[in-house]
Amino acid sequence: MSEDSNSEAKRRGPDGLRAADRAMALLFALAVHPSGLSLADLARETGMTLTTVHRMVGTLRAQRLTRETTNGRQALGPGTLILARGFLGGLDFRVEALPVLVELREATDEACHLGTLANPHIVYVDKLDSTRTVGVVTRIGATAPAVTTSIGRAILAYSQSSTVEAVIESTRTQLGFTVDEAALLRELESVRHLGYSRDLGESEPSVTSLGAPVFDESAHVIAAISLSVPTERFDGSRSEELGRLVRISADRISMALGYAPELSANEAANVAGAAGKK
Repeated sequence: MSEDSNSEAKRRGPDGLRAADRAMALLFALAVHPSGLSLADLARETGMTLTTVHRMVGTLRAQRLTRETTNGRQALGPGTLILARGFLGGLDFRVEALPVLVELREATDEACHLGTLANPHIVYVDKLDSTRTVGVVTRIGATAPAVTTSIGRAILAYSQSSTVEAVIESTRTQLGFTVDEAALLRELESVRHLGYSRDLGESEPSVTSLGAPVFDESAHVIAAISLSVPTERFDGSRSEELGRLVRISADRISMALGYAPELSANEAANVAGAAGKK
C-alpha cells in the first residue's frame, strides 16, 4: 500500500473520527457561548487538553469556522454562517413536519394537522387522517377561526400582542362574532403554562383537539400542530399525557427547523463534553 493510501486510511480510521468528534465538540461549546471562550475555558468545557484545543482551533480557524475576537477569545467564525444558510435554505416546514406527524398518528391512531395563521383564520397546510373507522375529517386548505382552534391558540399564545389584537378585531369585523378578550388572554396564558393548547369542542362540538406551536430558527412562531379526536371518544383523563406528546412532537419539528430552545444549550454542552472525552 502506498504512503498516500496509508494516510487516507488513517484519516478515515478511529483517529480521524476522533478528530471530527473533537472539532464538533469545540463548535458546540462555542455555539453555547456566542461571545467566545478562552482556550483554557474551551479545554474545561470539552474535557480536552489545552494542547489539543490549540491545535484543533487552528484547524477550524483555517476553514473560517472559528475566529479570534478582539479580546483574545475564540468564537464561531463566518464559515458557520455559510453552513447555516445552506441548512436553512433547504428547509420546508411541511417536509420537516411530516415524519413527526406520521409518528404522532402512529402513537395515537388519531388525526394530526399542521396549520398556519391567516388572520382571522388558521389554514390547514397538511394533515394525516385517523386510522380508525370513525375519525375527524378535514381537508388541506380548509380554514377555521384562529381564536377557537387549538392550532390558532397555540400560535397566538406565542405571537406579539399586536398580532393577537389584530386577530380579535378581524374576528369581529370579518367573521361577525365578538371575542371575550379577557377570556382569550387567560386561555393563551394557560397555553404558555401547560405547553399545549386545547379546543374542547369550541370550534366544532364533535371534535376535541390539542395543539402546540412550531418555531423557526429565529424563535418566531410560524405554525402549530394538533391532534384531533372525536369528542365522544376523547378520554379527558389523558389530556395531560396527549398534550405533552403533542408538545414534544412540535418541539422536534421546531428543532429540525433550527430552533434552539434554552434546554438545547445544556444538551449542546453535554454533547461537547462527551465528544471531547472520546
